[in-house]
Amino acid sequence: MPKASAPPPAQGQSQDLQRALRLVTFSVVFGLASGAVSVTTGLQDHSLGVFAVGLGVLADVTGSATLIWRFRAEISDPALSGRRERQSAVIVSLALAVTAIVLAAESAIALAQGSQPAASAVTLTAAALSLLVLTPLAIAKRRLGTKMTSRALQGDGALSGIGAATSFLAITALILYQLAGWWWADRVTALVVAGAVGLEAWRTIPRRHR
Repeated sequence: MPKASAPPPAQGQSQDLQRALRLVTFSVVFGLASGAVSVTTGLQDHSLGVFAVGLGVLADVTGSATLIWRFRAEISDPALSGRRERQSAVIVSLALAVTAIVLAAESAIALAQGSQPAASAVTLTAAALSLLVLTPLAIAKRRLGTKMTSRALQGDGALSGIGAATSFLAITALILYQLAGWWWADRVTALVVAGAVGLEAWRTIPRRHR
């Protein structure tokens, strides 16, 4: 006998899926552009704070791209929801973990070498744009992820939130460097962000994988 297909999602659930799909698709489009700019300018200016912004945004791209696959799978076959959710949460947690490790390593090296950041107009503009866009995006993802009980979407929202927070801290650190000469503020900021990202990576892992 042919395998019975799962019933289609309810109207409210279908609307949530479509909204989630729009959010993560926007994250991928914005992240590919702004993340590349932040990583490039951060490395050129030796600003780990801005580099952290770009790295976080690109990690968000990874998580969001995974969630596009996850939500499209659920729309086409709701029976796949649970499996795709767990798989997506694992991938998002790995993206968070890699971000934390790279940031911690780069920050430790910069502190040991005593290198100093620079602040170009492009660097500050990239950080400011990420702050303005990622803050409402993070809030929307977290709220919808909570409503849908999607740990993966909540984790992806955390990636967006970390990008926004890092943008604010990076701008603050660069201002402190320009005004007070605190070159280490940028590096310490990246270390703090690395710790927060690592914690969120642990929280995002599905319980069955712990």
